[in-house]
Amino acid sequence: MKILFTCFALVLTGCASTYSPVPENYQGEISKIDSSEKRHSNGKSDLFYLSKVNGKEIYNTLSATRNATYGQGFNLTTELLKTDVPSQEATFNIIGRTEHAAPMQAFADKVYEVKGNIVFKPEPNKEYIVKGILGESYSAVWIELKDTGEVIKNKIEVNGSAELGFFEK
Repeated sequence: MKILFTCFALVLTGCASTYSPVPENYQGEISKIDSSEKRHSNGKSDLFYLSKVNGKEIYNTLSATRNATYGQGFNLTTELLKTDVPSQEATFNIIGRTEHAAPMQAFADKVYEVKGNIVFKPEPNKEYIVKGILGESYSAVWIELKDTGEVIKNKIEVNGSAELGFFEK
């Protein structure tokens, strides 16, 4: 069974490559964007994280959490990443998503997801954090300045259910 799961995971992620938002030899100023979570149980958490920068997939909290959780049964080990980004205007794709330790848990439970883009210029040497809320009647994800809690630009909101269908989980 482990071999089958490993092969399946490789098929899903083996061809995907990730991009570093900070180019090699970059000399400019840097900002940081943290991930966050709302823990429900040992096996379930809502993750809020940066997924893409300027349309390019980055190594993110969901991938890191799935890697850290592999082989632990129903125990979810979250890896909340802090991503360095250049302090220049960019499009940041952020996601709020329910994650379970084991795929079978997700199929038997509700999984919510909300995602979208925020375009802004991070201030040099500042830390930001992706926050959110996921629920049956309202879900949202946003970026805020870590020190003050000030929401950057706007929240990406879903009024009503943001529950994923069976094949989207």
